[in-house]
Amino acid sequence: MLLDLRIKNFVIIDSLTVTFNQGLNILSGETGAGKSILIDALSGVLGEKMSVDMIRTGFDRASLEAVFDISALTGLKQILEESGIENEDDTLIIHRELFANGKGRCYANSVQIPIAKLKEISENLIDIHGQNEHQNIINTARHRELLDSFGSLNSEVSAVKSMHEKLTSIRNKINSFQIDEREKARRIEFNTFSVKEIESASLKIGEDEELKAESNLLSNSEKLFTEINNTADLITGDTGVLRNLKKAEMSLSKISDIDPNISSILDTIRESLYSLEDSTSVLHDYKNSVDFSPERVNQVEERLNLIQALKKKYGDTIQEILQYAEKAKSELETINSSEEQLEQLKDQEKKTVKEAKELALDLSEKRKAAAQKLEELVIKELNDLGMSGTIFKISITREISADGDIDTGDKKYILYPHGLDRIEFMLSANEGEDLKQLRKVASGGEMSRIMLALKNVIQSADIVDTLIFDEVDAGISGKTAEIVGRKLKNLSKRRQVLLITHLPQIAAMSDSHYLVQKGKNDGRVTTVIKNLSEKEKIREVARMLAGAEITDISIKHAEELIERAGTY
Repeated sequence: MLLDLRIKNFVIIDSLTVTFNQGLNILSGETGAGKSILIDALSGVLGEKMSVDMIRTGFDRASLEAVFDISALTGLKQILEESGIENEDDTLIIHRELFANGKGRCYANSVQIPIAKLKEISENLIDIHGQNEHQNIINTARHRELLDSFGSLNSEVSAVKSMHEKLTSIRNKINSFQIDEREKARRIEFNTFSVKEIESASLKIGEDEELKAESNLLSNSEKLFTEINNTADLITGDTGVLRNLKKAEMSLSKISDIDPNISSILDTIRESLYSLEDSTSVLHDYKNSVDFSPERVNQVEERLNLIQALKKKYGDTIQEILQYAEKAKSELETINSSEEQLEQLKDQEKKTVKEAKELALDLSEKRKAAAQKLEELVIKELNDLGMSGTIFKISITREISADGDIDTGDKKYILYPHGLDRIEFMLSANEGEDLKQLRKVASGGEMSRIMLALKNVIQSADIVDTLIFDEVDAGISGKTAEIVGRKLKNLSKRRQVLLITHLPQIAAMSDSHYLVQKGKNDGRVTTVIKNLSEKEKIREVARMLAGAEITDISIKHAEELIERAGTY
C-alpha cells in the first residue's frame, strides 16, 4: 500500500507531501490544478521515463519519493532479498532524483539500484490506469498470468514447467553424447595415447623436485669431492686441527689437578675434540656417497626431460598431469558407454514428451474454459460501466513449428515452460469493428474502465495492492457514473484505490478525499493538496455538482450523495 508521496521541484510543484490511506482515495480539483502532475510523479518514481523539462524552473534537480507498506507482498520481499535490499519493518522507500544534465539516480531503502531493477520492483507495487504508460495490462505476458490465476491453474502451470525443465535437461544430455563419428574416433585415439603416455611414465608427486636437487649435486660432484677431501685433511692430517687438539688435551690433562680452572678448560677442549671426530666421520661418509657416475647423470636428465615434455602437454605440475590422465580415462569410458546411455536418454525423451503433451493439452483446455467464463464476466462489467456493445475476447493461439514437441492433429506446436498457449486480451470498443490489441483500440478513459472491469473480476489474481485510475469517468454521467463509483468502492475493499475524478457521484464514495489546488509560494504558482474533512468534502462534492457557485441546494444534494454512498 502507498503510504506517502513526497515531491520536490517537479514541474510546478515546489515541495509537497501527501499521506494516503486504505480504501478509496479520491483526488479532485479544477482543471489545470496539477492532478495529472501527481500521476506523472508517481509514474516517475516507479521507473517511467522522465525528461529534464520536468524539473521546476530555476532548480538543478527534481526529487520524488514514495513510501510503501509491503507487509502483504511476499513476492516483492523475495525480490528485495535477492537484490540485497533490506526491509526489516515491511517498509519500502523508493527515491528517485533527476538532474538538469539529464542524469538520474534511483534508490530502494537507501540502496542505489539501476532503472531496470526499479521497474521490476514497481511491477509489484502499483498499477496506474489512464493516459500514462505504467499499465501491466498492456503487457501481454501478464494476460496469461491473469487468466491462469482467474482459472486457478497455477498448479497445472507448475506441472508443465517442471516437465519442460525435465525435457530440456534430457535433451542437453543427449546433445553432449551426440558428437560425430570422426570426432569420436579422434577423441578415443588422443585420450588412449595420452593415458598410455602418462601411465608409462610412472610419475610420483614431488619427483621432479627431488630429481632437480639430485641433478644439482651430480653436476657439482667433482667440486664437492675435492672440497670435502681438503676439509677432512685440514682436520685429520699430520698437521690438522684434530692432531693438535689432541696434543693440547694431553698437555692440559697433566696439570688439570693443580688448578681446578684448568679442568673446566680441559672439558671444553674435549667436547670440541669429540665434535670434530663426529664431523670427520660424517664428512668421510659423505665423500664416499658422492656419485661420479656419468650414467646416473644421464638417467636424471632424461627423467627430467620426460617430465618437462609431459608438463608442456598435460599440465604445469605432476599432479595436474595425473589429473589429466584420470579425466581422459573418464571421457573414454563415457564415449565407450555413450551408445547405451544415448538409447536410454532417447527413451526417456519420448516418455517425457508424452507426459508433457498430456499436461499441456489439459492445461490448454482448462484455459479455454476459464477464458470463456472470464470473457462473459468482463463484458457484463463493461456493460455496467457504460461500454455496452464492447466485445472482449481472449485470444488463445499456439506456435506451429516443424520442430515442435507436441503434435496434435496434423500439426506440431512449440512447448514453452508455461505450456502451448499464447494468450492476449483483445477488444472491439465499437459495434462492427474488428477485434484489436488493447493498446491499439482503447482510449485513456476506456482503458481505465476496462481495467476496472478486469480488476473487479480478477481481484485474486492481482499481485499489486495499489491501483490508480485516471479518467475512469471520461464520457460517462448519471446512473453509469454511480455504477462506476460502486465498482470502485467494491474494489477498494480489497485494494487501495487512488482515483482522479470530475464526477460528484464517484467522489461521494470516497474513504479519503484530497483537493488539488493551485497556490503560491514566494510569488510562484505551485500545486498544493489538502486532505478534506467531512464538512470540506461535502463542499467539494457540491462544487463538483454546481460549479463555482455553491448553493444550499447543491450542499444538500452533496450530503444526500455522500449519505447514499455510505450504504454501499
